[in-house]
Amino acid sequence: MAVDVSKLIITEVAQITAFNNADELEFIMDEVQNGTIQNTQEKADITGKGGRKIASLKKNKTVTVSATNGVLVGGALAAQTGTEVEQGKFNVRITDVMTVKNNTCKTSKTAVGTTGAEIGAIYVKNANGSLGTKIEQDTDAAEGTFKYDPATQEITVSGIADGTELVAFYDVEVESAKISNDSDKYSKVLKLYIDVVLQDSCDVEYAGQVIIQRADVSGEFELSLGGENFAHAFTAESLAGGCTGSTNLWDLIVYGVN
Repeated sequence: MAVDVSKLIITEVAQITAFNNADELEFIMDEVQNGTIQNTQEKADITGKGGRKIASLKKNKTVTVSATNGVLVGGALAAQTGTEVEQGKFNVRITDVMTVKNNTCKTSKTAVGTTGAEIGAIYVKNANGSLGTKIEQDTDAAEGTFKYDPATQEITVSGIADGTELVAFYDVEVESAKISNDSDKYSKVLKLYIDVVLQDSCDVEYAGQVIIQRADVSGEFELSLGGENFAHAFTAESLAGGCTGSTNLWDLIVYGVN
């Protein structure tokens, strides 16, 4: 049975999925707050006698897809930076506040780095919260120096009163995922499937899918940091041609949900 597409409203973007040339999944965006498919073309007027417009030359269609997702999607971020999501052990820097007792205190985690300089320096925390005297790491604890044992996470100082707070900044190794923005790598070209929900004037629902065979993901993006309304913005431009030689910029398929 033919599907009537004469009176349809797109009510929801269900999700956006992206695949690489090997048809491997790159990412899924399923918390899409809003999205647009902007279609443009150039038109040059052809004029005759007296400057009258007698025809127009149309060319250079362009299609730009943009979406805002409510959560960060690592695969999409990797597509924007042209890299991959790496899984493994990586270093992060933490801030540690410790309290001295009997000229010792302990780090909350094991500091990693060059042997004998895992922490480098610690600072005495002043009563107003600012950082004061700098104490440097050494093989022994003396005036102005401290000793650190990574095996026990113990810091030994000299001449520091009990109850004094010391602040350390050091690296720890964590099991984590990493996405890099490498200056030598650029955003990817992917195949996009945009699943939407449609409704006609009689409240009958349909499913739809916009297929973009070659979507050139934009490397220009913004990530909002903090605040109540986080947004991961995503933009891509449709490309014609490719290995299939297709001139289609996108296909919209509408079908019944029952």
